[in-house]
Amino acid sequence: MNNAIRSVSLLLIATLAPVSVLAGVVEFSDVTLTADATFSSERVPEKHDFDKKTVPADQVFLASKALVKSDGIPFPNVPNSENSGFASASATVGGAFGVGVNGFHIVGVLPPNAYLAAGTWTQTLTNNSTDSVVGAADISVPAPTMRFFGIGDFFPAGRDPALDAKAKAEIRVTTKLTYVDGSVVDFMLFDQGMETFLDPVSGVFSAAPINGSAGLERFDEPDGSFGFRLPPVLKTISLGSIAPGESLEFGYDYFATASTGFGETGVFAAIGDPFDLSTSGSFSVQVDGSQPGPGPTPGIPAPGSLALLALGLSLLFLARASAHIGFRPPD
Repeated sequence: MNNAIRSVSLLLIATLAPVSVLAGVVEFSDVTLTADATFSSERVPEKHDFDKKTVPADQVFLASKALVKSDGIPFPNVPNSENSGFASASATVGGAFGVGVNGFHIVGVLPPNAYLAAGTWTQTLTNNSTDSVVGAADISVPAPTMRFFGIGDFFPAGRDPALDAKAKAEIRVTTKLTYVDGSVVDFMLFDQGMETFLDPVSGVFSAAPINGSAGLERFDEPDGSFGFRLPPVLKTISLGSIAPGESLEFGYDYFATASTGFGETGVFAAIGDPFDLSTSGSFSVQVDGSQPGPGPTPGIPAPGSLALLALGLSLLFLARASAHIGFRPPD
């Protein structure tokens, strides 16, 4: 009888032990964030801001931010006051991001006035199990947008091409798979973007997609400004199979650039809003359908243990009761 009680007690102890599906199977590294912003002009010395953080993945609200201003206060997605441009990039550990540049310069300002905003997010997954696992990423990309103010569609011939208004916006998803023998293979899983170009013959200003990005369209505003945008993206991207002992570095990088140099010119380029990440892009990484992050709290049984807990309590009650009514539970 005492042996039966002891056996049931061991069952209860095993049931109460914390269980984590990912513990010891897939290890998620800290997340590394960078944010970079630059403004350069012949009119003022170059301004640069850079921020880098490497922090645990569960610090989802911690952000990396970079902002430079030529002068004044930045306003997203509208033409700034003269000579009040900005470049800004920001992202959180939890996967929210935004990047944008905005410049407006008057006639006679020494060109070119160039803006760059960029950011990166990286994390490494290591498979410590004896079986291969499969990874996937959900990514949400707001519509990449470029907009121009006061430049028109036509540029006179014989000008210096370096003075053309230019803009570019792009985001990439990449992986780096490290095999057990230490060899490395890089993959480009997603690449969406666009950039401006000026036809050297006709002088018509337009935009072209990068890497076959689909859905590029032009839009015209009542104030005479015009621009180009790509459709937003919401999709799941397969990260492929990770064999035992292999590690996969997953990352995304994004940037927006713009420059002005011809007449009274305003330009804007962005992916999301670096000043309001709640409305910007996001992504998350999963392995075998499980979200990365900390396992169950120590001392709290995992949900799958509840049935065993109920069974253990029932058997313990039965074993104790048998001491009083003259029978013992079956072996």
